[in-house]
Amino acid sequence: MAYRALYRQWRPQDFSHMVGQRAIIETLRNQVMTGRIAHAYLFCGSRGTGKTSTAKILAKAVNCEHPVNGDPCGACDNCRRMENEESLDVIEIDAASNNGVDEMRELRDTVKYPPQYGKYKTYIIDEVHMLSTSAFNALLKTLEEPPEYIVFILATTEPQKLPETILSRCQRFDFGRISITDIQGRLQEAAEASGAHVSSGALMQIARAAEGGMRDALSLLDMCLGYSTEIDEKLVRSILGTTDRAFLFSFGQALIEERAGDVFRMIDEIMRNGRDPAVFAKDVCGHIRALLLGKCCSDEIAEIMDLTTEDAAEYIRQGENAPLSRLMSIMDLFMALETEMRFASRPRIALENTALKACFRTEETDMLAVTERMDSLEKKIQQLNDKIVSGHFLPSKDTEERSSRTQQVPKASSKTEAHQPLSDPTAENVWKEMLSRFKKTETGIWSVLTMGRLKGVQGDTYEWSAENPDEETAYVASLNREEKKKKIEACLTELAGKPCGFTAVSTKKEEKKDPGEQAYLQPFYETFGAEPVKIVDSLDDGNL
Repeated sequence: MAYRALYRQWRPQDFSHMVGQRAIIETLRNQVMTGRIAHAYLFCGSRGTGKTSTAKILAKAVNCEHPVNGDPCGACDNCRRMENEESLDVIEIDAASNNGVDEMRELRDTVKYPPQYGKYKTYIIDEVHMLSTSAFNALLKTLEEPPEYIVFILATTEPQKLPETILSRCQRFDFGRISITDIQGRLQEAAEASGAHVSSGALMQIARAAEGGMRDALSLLDMCLGYSTEIDEKLVRSILGTTDRAFLFSFGQALIEERAGDVFRMIDEIMRNGRDPAVFAKDVCGHIRALLLGKCCSDEIAEIMDLTTEDAAEYIRQGENAPLSRLMSIMDLFMALETEMRFASRPRIALENTALKACFRTEETDMLAVTERMDSLEKKIQQLNDKIVSGHFLPSKDTEERSSRTQQVPKASSKTEAHQPLSDPTAENVWKEMLSRFKKTETGIWSVLTMGRLKGVQGDTYEWSAENPDEETAYVASLNREEKKKKIEACLTELAGKPCGFTAVSTKKEEKKDPGEQAYLQPFYETFGAEPVKIVDSLDDGNL
């Protein structure tokens, strides 16, 4: 008999042998036991998570003559027909190759024929998202109101591509990725059944490489068994083209410490060993992710990544030496490299270029690089302060000599450091020089002052007025504020060489009231008050 691949040998035949997806399995079991079978199901999730296997088990269970706790018995005629793929009551359709409207019309025509042996006639449509719009429209009415003996099971990896009209007519079940622990357990069973010895570390590497897909994990184990029945971590790394953890720790440390020479040497080493640069870039991304997890959630890293306590501590220890922004920057570079390598004609140069960018971050001019440098300086300053506070900091002999030389240099006089008064301190010269200085240092005040002019000088007080009388109220109020007024007066005093004041004046004149009119109105003010009074007519409804 021809050899069957492991993932076909270990395809589960009932719900009890399914790995993961416990909530989905229990729901379907209860539906079989209670007879509450829906007319349409939608199984969605990533590849290798058990969608098609669950669909086949469900199709077998609904037609089983003697189900046991919702599982097919495997002994009745209907179960044996299903196992031998001889049943006429289960129709599997690959929507990727039968995605036209004609195929769906043919399906619609065959639906009217009842099942030959069992109670239900089941249609399993795999990769249903590949159907065309017209094919979905042809399927829609049949999917909405099929005969009572029809069960549709739709499977897809991309449920977002399905029309809402299809989604609303199905019971949807989302298959999540299978945990590494569950995958490792099933791989151990398959290895023992094959008479092979596989180390726990090798099983862990295969389970991680599968990324939550049981079919991928069994296919990888099949590849390793094709090479040898004694499988260890070194053999798995050689077949998968991955890099061992110690090398990744060394490479990550070289990136963090910006040792470009060591980085180039290690890249040359992996290329000489025949490693794929794209796989190595993916491994570096995984390593940096582990460092980020160790830095952000050190207590949960072992559980999240299925690590031992020692490995988790090693990731945490290496992550402590790098700022969070630094690790995020390296992660961004290597994630972009994964996409770039798909189209790169020389992947090695792309890898070296990305590693060089990660090392020479100080040459970058973006805000992230500035932030990293500031974090580094703050850390060094904090370390210096800690030494001073703890008393461990002692100035060296060179520092003392430099300090003594500094003390011997005479201080410059305050007059040379400060601005000198103008040689010709007339009001116009002082005002022009003040505007020139404020244009550079106080642009807010300067912009308001340019909206008016110097009206004159009363004693030592400079008076300013606005050019436009209609807008002067806001300008006068702004310049007469205490903080702005003090700055203007300080600058005028410095330039004039004597104390000066400043005020913004209004050109509007208050309207003077006629004394005769005041005398005429005074009795009314005494009787009714000077405040405005609002008079409202009040009418009695009965007098209307």
